[in-house]
Amino acid sequence: MTDQPPPSSGNNPPPPPGGYPPPGGYPPPPRPGGYPPPPGGGYPPPQSPGGGYPPPTPPGSYPPPTPPGSYPPPPQSGYPPPPPPSSGGYPPPGGYPPPGGYAPAPQQVQVNIGEAFSWAWGKFRENASALVVATLVYAVIAAVLYAVIYFLAFALAPSPVTTYDSYGSGFEYSASSTFGFASIAVLALGGLVMLVAVAAMQSAYYVGVLDIANGQPVSIGSFFKPRMIGSVVLATVLIGIASAIGSLCFILGIVIGIFTVFTTVAIVDRSLSPIDGIKASIDIAKANFVQTLLTWLLAAVIFVVGLVVCGVGVLVSAPVAALYLVYAYRQLTGGQIAALNPQPLPPGGPPQQFGGPPPQQYGGPPPQQYGPPPQQ
Repeated sequence: MTDQPPPSSGNNPPPPPGGYPPPGGYPPPPRPGGYPPPPGGGYPPPQSPGGGYPPPTPPGSYPPPTPPGSYPPPPQSGYPPPPPPSSGGYPPPGGYPPPGGYAPAPQQVQVNIGEAFSWAWGKFRENASALVVATLVYAVIAAVLYAVIYFLAFALAPSPVTTYDSYGSGFEYSASSTFGFASIAVLALGGLVMLVAVAAMQSAYYVGVLDIANGQPVSIGSFFKPRMIGSVVLATVLIGIASAIGSLCFILGIVIGIFTVFTTVAIVDRSLSPIDGIKASIDIAKANFVQTLLTWLLAAVIFVVGLVVCGVGVLVSAPVAALYLVYAYRQLTGGQIAALNPQPLPPGGPPQQFGGPPPQQYGGPPPQQYGPPPQQ
């Protein structure tokens, strides 16, 4: 027995419901309609009782819907959230181009024939002396080589057979000669020598023509500075052999000439190897076949017209044809083309001085000239 009286029932308020944990340290029951917290280890609650295996992931990796009024389960530790689906208004993942982002195909370039010929003729007139002298020197070299080759071929030919037929009022003379093996060998070797010589001359001649297209001043010496001579010679020999084989079929020889028309210019302009120069010309022709065909035809026509005029006209037609070819090449490849007849600068200096004195001279003398300096 103690002296303390027993607690009276009814005077003290009852403890609030749920204020004490249930015996044994168990967590409180889950709220109605919610998911219980996940067990230790971060594993998600099982989705179905059968077999203990989770159901397969639905397409799009969407998580299961959360029942109304409940909190979603916490994210699993150590795993990033699933990526959003590619459809349904989401932007594409960063760093990747959108579908259909292919580069557009290059468009064909049109070469205006009138503008090309006007440019070629105008540039010839601006540099007539240098172009004519260089063309004359190369023409003389080619003519001398041609004459030597055929002189040797005729010198090595068998003796001609001569016949005389006499009549009462006169006589008839006829002679015939055929080339032997030695003559044919000289002609074949001479043709190869001519091919190499022409290629070497072109490697120097087009240097000056490209300088004109670049807007640089040229002189006679500008056309006697060969560049990439080995590549030009080898490419010319390869094209010559291919053309000789293709000449057995007339159309094939023409096709080879069209597709390789820009080879020498490309090699000299870009410092390419023989194979790369041929490929560059073929690529230009494939992308712009009609324009390349017209360039090949017109350049040949311009050159032949000069030959028809007693051969002397080639001193004008050959440079104009070369200028026309370079203009078309630069136009089709997006290269630089110097303007025709550029306006010279005034004698006073650069363009910023047009229209009057320099800006600092407007409105009177400089500010330091106003009045005497202030007295201390």
